[in-house]
Amino acid sequence: MLIIKIWNYFRGYVVFKLEGLNLERTLNLAIEEGIYFWDIRRINYTSIEGKVGLKGYKEFIKILKRTGNRSKIKIKVGYPFFILKLKRRKIIAVGLLLCFILVCGFTTFIWDIEIQGNTNIQKKDILVSLENIGIKTGTFKYNLDISDIKDNLLTKHDELAWVGVEIKGTKMKIEIVEKEEEHERFDKETPCHIVAKKNGIIDKVVAKNGDPVVKKGDIVKANQILISGRIERENSDVRFVHSLGEVYARTFYEKTKALSIFKGKKIKTGRKFTNIIFKFGETSFVMSKGKMPFKKYVLEVQNKSLIKWRNIKVPVEIVIEQYFEIIEQKKKVPEDVLKKSLKDFLIVNVVKDIPEDGQIIKRSIDYEKDGDMIRGNLIVEVLESIGMEKIFSIHEEE
Repeated sequence: MLIIKIWNYFRGYVVFKLEGLNLERTLNLAIEEGIYFWDIRRINYTSIEGKVGLKGYKEFIKILKRTGNRSKIKIKVGYPFFILKLKRRKIIAVGLLLCFILVCGFTTFIWDIEIQGNTNIQKKDILVSLENIGIKTGTFKYNLDISDIKDNLLTKHDELAWVGVEIKGTKMKIEIVEKEEEHERFDKETPCHIVAKKNGIIDKVVAKNGDPVVKKGDIVKANQILISGRIERENSDVRFVHSLGEVYARTFYEKTKALSIFKGKKIKTGRKFTNIIFKFGETSFVMSKGKMPFKKYVLEVQNKSLIKWRNIKVPVEIVIEQYFEIIEQKKKVPEDVLKKSLKDFLIVNVVKDIPEDGQIIKRSIDYEKDGDMIRGNLIVEVLESIGMEKIFSIHEEE
């Protein structure tokens, strides 16, 4: 188990090679004395290799004197040996300690504020609002209340619809969503045309003010005039009015999606590779035996943080990465199942683009096989209002 491996690392262990005769008897005597071995393997008739805890190995040496066998340490592994090396190199130890203190110190403050999603509102305005509530570069991060930050920004800026705040390391990331601007409505005395918001085929025109310039069956493009605010009659002066009315047209929405006819299934082989990462703020130390040996794998990550003390989270974390080797098996998916999946996906996604007042008249979907893929193409015909007001200059129309 992984927890046992971590425990063995912190208490220290050695990989030893035992040579001599009656090796099994030597190990049995040690086991009777309460010494625990693991990963024992025979090299040849007169030698065995295995692992034993640091304290256990000291007791094991005493038994070897009684049996006449010899033991040699091949590898020393674990925290005690690491500390021993540091004691021999005091300057390095002091440097590491100072580095750790500095890292822990600096990572308790906010050194970067990133703002995303702003289009109309200026970044400096957000920064000023944050500064007014005591948040700027160099602020101690563990006393900050994310909910209060969100509420303050939403209260001070009416143009914001949503605010997200995330603190990661020494960076504060603020993501905002601005309110959508309502379509500008003009004064009734301001001359304007009714123009098309999008391409379509005219179905009905109801002109309450102004002259309709299209009729049922006409194909129109975006920004084309539908109801003109320029009224011209024989034997009369040209008048300019504020056009009013509704124009309904048939519009078309299209979505395409492709799926593979083979579905991959991942099966674990039982082999795994483990990385243990110690994080001190934004500095990390990786402990692993060699490089990850698998070409195909799935990764499972566990994060273990130290317990909070008085609402202060110590910036020390242990990340355990487990790489499980896998083999992939391909299974053919029935064509009717694929077509149903494509249809459901396309309908759900195309409906998102259709306005709430739009009425679906007809929909059609075509499937095409392309090698190992099946492609679906959905076309939806919708009846909707496409007119919008657009002011114009009287001088340009004269």
